Amino acid sequence: MATYDKAWSDTTGKPTARTEFFQTAGISLELEEFITEFVRSPEILDTLSPQKQREIENQMDAVLALFC
Repeated sequence: MATYDKAWSDTTGKPTARTEFFQTAGISLELEEFITEFVRSPEILDTLSPQKQREIENQMDAVLALFC
């Protein structure tokens, strides 16, 4: 199994599991759970309050900004 430090340059191998990838990408456990459920059932987005939708969007924006 690969091990990862906090810096991208300190990786010792490729992620071997989805959870490991999420950790290296800086995705929180809460966001990971949402992404997993959303992939299975996209309609859950409609069940979230507008505030919760904004929180999720902000977390996703922060993660995506790491790749720019």
